[in-house]
Amino acid sequence: MSRYDPTRRGRGFSLVEVMVALLVICVGLLGIAKLQALMLSNTGISRTRALAALEASSIAATMHADRDYWAGTPAATTTVNTASSSITSADPILATTPDCSFGGSDAPCTTTAKMAAYDLNHWMSDMAGVLPGSTAAIGCGANVGVVTCQITITWQENMVAANAQENTAAQTQHYQLVVNP
Repeated sequence: MSRYDPTRRGRGFSLVEVMVALLVICVGLLGIAKLQALMLSNTGISRTRALAALEASSIAATMHADRDYWAGTPAATTTVNTASSSITSADPILATTPDCSFGGSDAPCTTTAKMAAYDLNHWMSDMAGVLPGSTAAIGCGANVGVVTCQITITWQENMVAANAQENTAAQTQHYQLVVNP
């Protein structure tokens, strides 16, 4: 029979135990790093969506200010493309860039259509800085005598995948706001 000898007792950890502990810690740190990358990506996505909501609210407020034009607009869709800096509309005045100099000797915006076009062009330049490459569609129509406009902003958003099954390619996102000018 072998006897237990307290003097032969091992002291400390073996190299295998240390390596296993180190492996467990490394796997945990990699998980934390991936989680942080996902959190940063989600913060960027939330920022972009909030900016889209603010831009939609901005044009809605402008439409309220230009109520005389937007409330009398025939049923049509106006498309704003920030990538090409262009506005496509059934109203030819809205698709132009009027020179509205306020307080100068130049001719100010004398019609509601020119003022709406001026405001829409400034909004498009703001959108190009905030959401580059985005498009916006403003569709207005009357229903039972009430004019309702739907603002739809579309942009590309890069996603970070949490696992191998998720798509990491850019995805098209939409934000819609309905307003009565």
